[in-house]
Amino acid sequence: MAFLMFLLLAIFVIIAYFSGKKDLLSPWFLLCLMLFATFTIVLCNYTNWEVKINGLFVLYVVTAIIAFGLGGLLVRSLSPARSANKQTARLSVNDANVQRRYPVYILLIVSVGFAAIYIYKLLSDVSGAGSFSDKLRTIYQNIVYNDYTPGFLFNQMREVITAIAYVNTFRLMIRLFSGKNKDSMSITALLIPIVVFVAMVLVTSDRNIFIRYAFYFICLYVLFFRENCKKRNVNLRIIQKVVILGIILLLIFFLLGKLKQYSSGLTRVIGIYGGSGLYDFNLWIKDFKGPFLNGNATFTALLGSLKTIFGYVGIDLDVQTLNRFDAFIEYKSANGYIYSSNIYSAMKPFVEDFGYFGVILFPFIIGAFYQWLFNKMKKRKYGFGWVVYSMRIYPVLFFPIAEQLFGRFTLGFVYELFWLSVLYFAIFGKKKRRSVARQSAKVTGVLNEG
Repeated sequence: MAFLMFLLLAIFVIIAYFSGKKDLLSPWFLLCLMLFATFTIVLCNYTNWEVKINGLFVLYVVTAIIAFGLGGLLVRSLSPARSANKQTARLSVNDANVQRRYPVYILLIVSVGFAAIYIYKLLSDVSGAGSFSDKLRTIYQNIVYNDYTPGFLFNQMREVITAIAYVNTFRLMIRLFSGKNKDSMSITALLIPIVVFVAMVLVTSDRNIFIRYAFYFICLYVLFFRENCKKRNVNLRIIQKVVILGIILLLIFFLLGKLKQYSSGLTRVIGIYGGSGLYDFNLWIKDFKGPFLNGNATFTALLGSLKTIFGYVGIDLDVQTLNRFDAFIEYKSANGYIYSSNIYSAMKPFVEDFGYFGVILFPFIIGAFYQWLFNKMKKRKYGFGWVVYSMRIYPVLFFPIAEQLFGRFTLGFVYELFWLSVLYFAIFGKKKRRSVARQSAKVTGVLNEG
């Protein structure tokens, strides 16, 4: 059964690749690719985990894949075909904000200043915890088990630091691919807030923030590289570069865990974080009997946010939310390998809410949403759509591991998107509109002359 599942996933990857017109960032292709990759990790642990795949698991995963694809197909079928005239007003990378003065040093000062205050706050709250590594571990335990938060103001500092890192990465891509103004000082000034962001992630102990940024970085890099590579076999070149970037980012992720006193080796980390979510769903689904939670599992983050918002105005919203950390699945194989993980596939809350219907409904909605976002992103090169799509692609890539779309319906996400939008449009907005207007005028002139 395990190898049958592997074959089915490989077939879906091929179908999705050609269905998405060989676009490596097509959402259905990314979903199939990540499911295939994570299941490959499961097979690599075949002996240690004593892998046994049940038919119910195969049915639910295949249903989710098909539902996701049908959601995207519906959006594509409803999207009007663009005429040739509408496609002409496109920007080159040299038009995309290169001439506008970028406030690189202002952002650097704000990022470093906010990070220093935020990190000092977190460390001072665990001042008696011992060594630096002990402090990081204590911060992690306080956040996970004691609902620790440094407070609203400090949380906003964290979101501003994150937004600056995202905007600086976008600007860095423009600088690298434009071939202009590559002076070392400005490149360094762009990189420092990104390094500061990674340092903040280390202290917060939340490596998921870094994973989301890693996906953002890779997705944005692929978009820029594809638009500026004039050679043949573009996809092959992209894959080669993404593999190198992925290895580097994986090593950073691994080292961040080591600094928090995680004892797992690299291969075990890859197995647990990369493959256990999908295999845990396989173990869990065969014993699940209900009762159904009717939306509370999928929307527990949204309900928690609404409860907080209403609490600000003195209204006690009587809703019960679930713990965002599921109970561990623990297993010891015959060869002595100990398996322990609390990471589940995105399908778990869908099934908890509505059973089999849940893996039809929610993947369909997600597939439709991301296809719509993908279509919007493709309408304009080097625009805000690139930033948003790259920033929001991680729920699709996380799908085999954990539910991250509905599970991130939190106030933190609202703040994150707000600060990113404010920074982007304050820096790029007016210039982008003028650039588009000039480009459109040029195109119109050429068409009139023709």
